[in-house]
Amino acid sequence: MGNKPSGFLRFFYNLTGYINYMLATLIAWATPYPVSYFIGVNLARLWYLSGTNKKIVKKNISKVTGIAVDDPQVSYICKKIYMEFAKNVVDFLKNRIISREQFNKNINIEGLEYLEKALSLGKGAVIFTAHIGNFEWGAARIGTAGFKIWGVGLYRGNPLLDNYFERNRENKCLKTIYANKMLHVFKILRNNEIVAIPTDWDPLKNSKEFDFFGHKAFIPSGSVQIALAAKAPLLPSFIIRDGKYHHHQIILPPVELETEGEKEEIIKKNMLKVIAILEDEIKKNIEQWVMFHDIWAE
Repeated sequence: MGNKPSGFLRFFYNLTGYINYMLATLIAWATPYPVSYFIGVNLARLWYLSGTNKKIVKKNISKVTGIAVDDPQVSYICKKIYMEFAKNVVDFLKNRIISREQFNKNINIEGLEYLEKALSLGKGAVIFTAHIGNFEWGAARIGTAGFKIWGVGLYRGNPLLDNYFERNRENKCLKTIYANKMLHVFKILRNNEIVAIPTDWDPLKNSKEFDFFGHKAFIPSGSVQIALAAKAPLLPSFIIRDGKYHHHQIILPPVELETEGEKEEIIKKNMLKVIAILEDEIKKNIEQWVMFHDIWAE
């Protein structure tokens, strides 16, 4: 008897969360882009003013830039990040009403030749990225270019919401693999498909510490470990918003993976290469680093 209320409450919360997303989706579908962005950005301003996550975001900015956390410039960048995230949410909500042709037109992509060459080896490909720009659309753009790609997503434990996110991504050729169910990843790679993994935050919180912008941080090494185990190429890819409605995505050449030595040492050497690329991209695009989690060990 005691389990029934908790089960009912769980169902109620799941249903409420799903209904909220559906209402937001209907608003996004019913309004033109300028109006949708206006609503989203102003809600983000209220979110910022509420103080929710603000200390964490400012801390992230300060660690990356070296600017004191109470500096006005940090506050300015922080506010921009909130608004950038709001635009990403609007884009995602509108996903299914944007035609494939318009979607591809809105996202310029370069470096596909590196991906084609990597897949010619027949071992699939692992892409590592960061929470920069509309990172979900970055992975989807590879899918709409004709590649079979899976993105590592956050498992919410809400079947209705998880299904909503899966269907929304699949509309733009991006399949979902969950961070807590990664064994399937090797089958994907054996099928010569692509797995895209955000590598600046670990939702499972089991990462080791690495030097990141001169500070200790928990950076997941999953992309490196999977690439090594599958003998698959590891490629960096990032997307940035370079116009109000336009994005630019770049796929960089594969990382030259070290394979000789003890396992932990090999992972560390390769993570140093990955982290150097992450640091460069995040620092260049700090106003679009939509990171609302505290990744620091200090």
